[in-house]
Amino acid sequence: MTGPAPRRGPAERRASVQLPADLKARGLRSRERLKRATRELLNEQGFRSLRVQDVTGRAGVATGLFYRYFHDLREVVAEVSRDFFEELLADTEPVKSHAHPYDWIFATLNNAVSRFADNPGILACLFGLAGDYEEFDEIWKSNAHRWNLGVADFLQREAGFGAARARRVGFLLGAMTEGVIYQALIRRTEDLMALGRRPEDTADALAVMWYRAIFLADPPVERLRAAGRRFVGVAPGPPRQARRRREES
Repeated sequence: MTGPAPRRGPAERRASVQLPADLKARGLRSRERLKRATRELLNEQGFRSLRVQDVTGRAGVATGLFYRYFHDLREVVAEVSRDFFEELLADTEPVKSHAHPYDWIFATLNNAVSRFADNPGILACLFGLAGDYEEFDEIWKSNAHRWNLGVADFLQREAGFGAARARRVGFLLGAMTEGVIYQALIRRTEDLMALGRRPEDTADALAVMWYRAIFLADPPVERLRAAGRRFVGVAPGPPRQARRRREES
């Protein structure tokens, strides 16, 4: 029997013709336009339909210019994916920035789910091509690891977990989150969609599960949104903004 085809790694390809460090301001601007166009088209039509001509057309540059900065589409898509994760991680709020642990959990999950919902091509590319291309697998694993370490820090600070236990639980929560994001945003599983079709709904339901797993209790009902309230079996209440206004009056 023939075994599976080996994964193709970045070492099999030569580097870009011109590295960013060697470019002048005009070259850097052209390179960024190509990356921006790649990201837009990747999210619109996916990696399998992506063509260099489409990227250069969207960027408004000659097709040959693409190969001055990138060897192929894999290279630019990998760089766009790394940039995406840097944005996601940079926007994750510090653990001490919220009054209640549930608020940090929801904000962290909502940031991740919302960003992936806004970038479906990147999400599908990283999930779908990780088995074929080594660089996509590494991008996902290394950045998920960084994100999970942030969760572990939260578990130590807010739940009193020891360092080793916090890391183990953080990695398990991260793996659970990956699965839910895939089911909600790529497969659009109807059973999951019943909780709500907005990214905020997915994040709220996930946050309830996280809180239960960490604190062995339901989160305070007043901190939940509609999906979270449905998840714990409580009738939907007024919007959080309305409740806050009444509390402040």
